[in-house]
Amino acid sequence: MTTSDSAQPRTRTRARARTGAEPDGETREVEITWVVMAALFQFRIATAEQLRRLAAPDAGIEKMRARLRRLRVEGLAAELVLPQSGRAKGWFLTEHGARIAGAFPELADIPAPRLPGDETAFKYTLWHQLDVVRTHLAFLADARRRGDHLYGPFDFIPEITHRFAEGREGTVRPDGLVYYGVNEPDGVGRLRAFVEVDRGTMGAERLASKLNAYARYWATAPLPAGVRSGTTEAQQGGVPIWERRYTRFPRLLFVLTGTGETGFFNRVGQLQLHARDRHVARMLATVPAGAARLEDLETEGYDGAVWWPLVDPDADAVPWWELTGSGR
Repeated sequence: MTTSDSAQPRTRTRARARTGAEPDGETREVEITWVVMAALFQFRIATAEQLRRLAAPDAGIEKMRARLRRLRVEGLAAELVLPQSGRAKGWFLTEHGARIAGAFPELADIPAPRLPGDETAFKYTLWHQLDVVRTHLAFLADARRRGDHLYGPFDFIPEITHRFAEGREGTVRPDGLVYYGVNEPDGVGRLRAFVEVDRGTMGAERLASKLNAYARYWATAPLPAGVRSGTTEAQQGGVPIWERRYTRFPRLLFVLTGTGETGFFNRVGQLQLHARDRHVARMLATVPAGAARLEDLETEGYDGAVWWPLVDPDADAVPWWELTGSGR
């Protein structure tokens, strides 16, 4: 892996949260519980098995369930039975738990989770968020296998809003923002990506139209104060608004599930069709973009050849870090 995307400095999570090591003694137990609360704050909801894989993959599931029961007794977390899941439970923070976790300095730049409110309605709308956690866990498992410890439990940040114009159409809100760090011979490589997760509930054309929103974000470059439109300075353009956060626009990754193989390729085809749109094509000349099945990520890993490039319908699938823009 040799491609590196730089980004503005950000608060790094604690080293202990990256290892996933099983706690040794009371102090380690407190630390693992800290990771669990931080994860529920960040991802809103997760199952006990997901939390085990995220915070303590070498431990048994019963230890994680015991931690969650203690959080419930302390009034910090609650659970609900997931519909059509064989009585599996999803865990989330209570208002008290979210208030405590929100004070963790490592979560200072993470928006507070939306609390369930009506739990009956909530349990029928949470499957998408659980698939977001699945996506992150696929990246995390491979990072641990590869020894890329610079990617940890909190380097997949959900639902960060990027505003570039007024109104609802003036924002993009990816399901996740990946900060992936890898050790390379010449230093540390940094890969950044916007991740969109779709369970097949959104129409293929509507899903593909998200590329237009990203293209607008990529192209928006406000004029400096005092510069009037139509002048030579205006023709030279302003600084792209995204450069306030990044020194290179993140990759675009679409993770699809819930439709089967035929449905998956139909949706990839719609994305590839939209990629030819004039405004989107300008962006994709420099911004790598691809789509993969969530099930393939879980079996083949993030560096498997499972990402289908959006700019070239005839290209074979590649690892996500090998995706390139059409301008190479």
